[in-house]
Amino acid sequence: MTRPAAGARRRTRVVVWSAGLVTAGAVLAGCANADAQAQARQACTHVTKALSLFAAAQALSPGQAAPDLNASLAELRAALPIAAVAAGQSAHWQPLMTTLSESSRVPESYLVHALGAECADADNPGL
Repeated sequence: MTRPAAGARRRTRVVVWSAGLVTAGAVLAGCANADAQAQARQACTHVTKALSLFAAAQALSPGQAAPDLNASLAELRAALPIAAVAAGQSAHWQPLMTTLSESSRVPESYLVHALGAECADADNPGL
């Protein structure tokens, strides 16, 4: 049996290393997505609480609603840094982070639908 030429061995080594790097990248990306989804779920627990407080405040007079509205906004602000971590790990969560970042400039009533839809993805096991 003859030995392969040095060039053939080198190409084989390069192919094996390339396949290993691609596999490692896929594994790491899968881990990052799982971590990102866990972070998004954590952020969405704050969002869910905020949306609940906001909904409860809608049935109250403005004076009575103020504490609930303030607490709701505080929950959204608490969710923002967690969502930012998720967005840094997976671009899928960038809309959630962006919507949360608008909470300081846009009335919460304009964000409710988007936040609900974005957090619905957090429980999707297929992500």
